[in-house]
Amino acid sequence: MPIKLSWTDFPEPYDGNSLLQKTQFDPPLITDSHLFIEGDNYPVLKKMADEFSGKINLIYIDPPYNTGNDFTYNDDFASGEDRHSAWLSFMQRRLVAARPLLADTGCIFIAIDQSELYTLKLLCDQIFGEENFVNDFMWLHGKGKKDTWSRTLQQHTLCYARDKRKLHAFREVEATGWATKNVDDDPRGNWFSGSISFTETRSNPNHKNYYSIVSPSGKVWTRQWQTDEAHMKELIADNRIFWGSAPAYDKVPRVKIFNEDTTEVIPRNIIDCTDSTRAAQHHLDNLLGEKGAFDNPKPVNLIKHLIAITRQPKDALIMDFFAGSGTTFEAVCELNQQENASRRCILVQKDENGISDLCKKRCLKVAELYKTNIEIHRLK
Repeated sequence: MPIKLSWTDFPEPYDGNSLLQKTQFDPPLITDSHLFIEGDNYPVLKKMADEFSGKINLIYIDPPYNTGNDFTYNDDFASGEDRHSAWLSFMQRRLVAARPLLADTGCIFIAIDQSELYTLKLLCDQIFGEENFVNDFMWLHGKGKKDTWSRTLQQHTLCYARDKRKLHAFREVEATGWATKNVDDDPRGNWFSGSISFTETRSNPNHKNYYSIVSPSGKVWTRQWQTDEAHMKELIADNRIFWGSAPAYDKVPRVKIFNEDTTEVIPRNIIDCTDSTRAAQHHLDNLLGEKGAFDNPKPVNLIKHLIAITRQPKDALIMDFFAGSGTTFEAVCELNQQENASRRCILVQKDENGISDLCKKRCLKVAELYKTNIEIHRLK
């Protein structure tokens, strides 16, 4: 029997449709533009169901962690002795409303710390299905948070697919720089070899990449390769396949990878290639021209990394319904410029403690910087 997470439910005014029917977007949403929507994300998500069902390629959210700290947004769901139930009620409603918006090939990333990590994992297993859990991508964010017993260096990002069977394999691009040998005196310099085939016993004769290649000495290799035949011919013509030493050329063919080459690799779930929280804070302060306007913003290159590894389309629709300071929008704009892409971003932020105004200010500055437009809307 599957594990079921249960808690005391805390209802919200928008649970029914009567209040929702009295609301509208002002002005009406423009679906081919970047969007900033000011309003409670729960009714916003429900209101978007008809027009955006199955159209969101990727969702990233950084919700309240239920730490009880005095952040610039509500992060304390204490209700008597039942703060976990209050937080779970809050999150369950929003994730259930968000799931139908995801495309069949889409996924969601949810940032969290250890305060509710394990309850969130069980909640997401119920909503998205345990079989659709991708991984916990842990971000090493600086010197960490310490107490008497330990220093916690990571923050967590749970990733779930709408349907993992249809989710593209995640990849990240990695530049090499550790080759120290050049056994065939290739004029391009040092290289190392990488696997480009399955063994004969693991090869599938019915696979489209099952074919034969011939070494310079005439030895025939027939197996399943990790690239198609046309690309293999290009690699051979470019002297990118190592067959072993002359004149035998009888070793299992491998691909030559030179220093400064880039290769696609399976992403690690430990993310240590991004800025720290402190660097993200400095960036936001400089962008807005004011100091400490928002607590603990996420680094732009963290969100860029998560978007990039999913290999979603270059015209993907990306949503962040806990927009905070607007980091996701800046990440999308920066990626679009770097890749000549046309991703669109939907941000949702409630008008509380001045966060919405701060987010709009950042978005307008970023839009001007990257020569794009973002439409401002409210749920009224």
